[in-house]
Amino acid sequence: METWSVEQVCSWLVEKNLGELVHRFQEEEVSGAALLALNDRMVQQLVKKIGHQAVLMDLIKKYKQNTQGLKSPENPKEAALVMQTEAARERNVKHILARSKALQWTKSYVLPEFPYDVKCMLAEQKCPDHSMRIRIIEFLQADMTKYLEGSLYPSTQQYNDVVNALLQAHPFLDEDGCGFFLWKRALKDRFKYVRRPIEDDEQVIRNKCKFGHRRGQKRKSLADIRFDEIKLVQIKEEAVCFDSELDEHIKWFQQEYVKTEKDWREIDKRMSQTLEIRRKMIGSQTPLKDILKLFPFLKCPYQIFREFQLLTRTDIYKKTRHILESYSENILTSFSVVDNPINILLQEKMKHYTDEDMLKYMKLTATCLLLPDVFGDDPSLFVIMNEQVQVSTPVLEVKNPFNMEVCEFSLYLERERLTKVDDCVTALAALVAAFHVFGIECPRRLSQTFNFLETLIFDMHSPYFPSLKEKEKEVGFQLPVT
Repeated sequence: METWSVEQVCSWLVEKNLGELVHRFQEEEVSGAALLALNDRMVQQLVKKIGHQAVLMDLIKKYKQNTQGLKSPENPKEAALVMQTEAARERNVKHILARSKALQWTKSYVLPEFPYDVKCMLAEQKCPDHSMRIRIIEFLQADMTKYLEGSLYPSTQQYNDVVNALLQAHPFLDEDGCGFFLWKRALKDRFKYVRRPIEDDEQVIRNKCKFGHRRGQKRKSLADIRFDEIKLVQIKEEAVCFDSELDEHIKWFQQEYVKTEKDWREIDKRMSQTLEIRRKMIGSQTPLKDILKLFPFLKCPYQIFREFQLLTRTDIYKKTRHILESYSENILTSFSVVDNPINILLQEKMKHYTDEDMLKYMKLTATCLLLPDVFGDDPSLFVIMNEQVQVSTPVLEVKNPFNMEVCEFSLYLERERLTKVDDCVTALAALVAAFHVFGIECPRRLSQTFNFLETLIFDMHSPYFPSLKEKEKEVGFQLPVT
């Protein structure tokens, strides 16, 4: 025991049903020699529970008593048995520690101990070259596998945790604000590379079969293997080229975004070129703040509408204006909103104006604000007036709704202002588009309003409406065919 490492001491604790003490012993770096040197006071400081203190002290006492008269085995067979026992203990250490770390994953992820040259580079805050990046990724992948008890399939959240831990510890690795996406993609590619040649792991085989790999396929010939190697090199070269091209786009976006005079034609072109990778990022649940950092023009209503059109081939602004204009009179005269404070305020404001454009603007604004009330949904998930935004899903904030000169609509996402517009049509279109563009599920308490809007926007019959006649009876007005 005197020569045991910290890991061997932890293994011994688990064997003695004292696994709860492993984390504490790791923190204090209690080796075998340190364990035998513990006195009563040290044990009390190290172990909180009295029961554990008593058991630990008893085990140490018995070990010392047994070793006082113990002699090294003279019988070669006995010596070999002792060596085998120690070897078995060594093999078991890594598994026990991996299990202990896996149980702690939900609390926090701790970066591994990098090699000396990597630590020097990180300490000097030098930008890593390609080979150094690979070394860092290899160590992260190996450490994650230990945390996951040998699994080669981390979850999206686990990828996010590891990359966040890396960038928080070494912020200079977050190059131009693009680091999260680049490191996460490199880490995922490393796991794919490790899984590719594996043929005897049940989980890997099961997932390969699930995603199109044939089980029991014939071994490839040398010629086929050589061909695959050449093809793999070509793919890697294309990937490197793609990475550099994406980096160039991202840097250009960030520089162009702060300019007063923007080249919108070039912006449209580059946003189209990066659409595929942007959709993959959103699909893999990359944090919204990182997506907006890479593609800041998604904060602009025009680009949100354009992205929506690229995805759905629908002009959402045009559709939204048509909906509000078509349904304005019916909604404002619906019995469900007659006594609504917004409708009452509208009627009062309209008495002071005769200009048709102004009256139309006010009616469209009121129609927009009253939509969730008409369909029995929660208005606080749709629009906020004179209150602080509390919801994380897309929501509108409105100030001075019936004053054309100072009216202000803001679209909020994750409690942060995404963009500001001047009229209700743009605001409503941006709200609907945001759910689609950023892949956000509509709140259940807002579903009827969005079913209504999307049914008309996409010219379809919503499965959530059993019949238009029933809905007409419910809201108190006829739904015209558009």
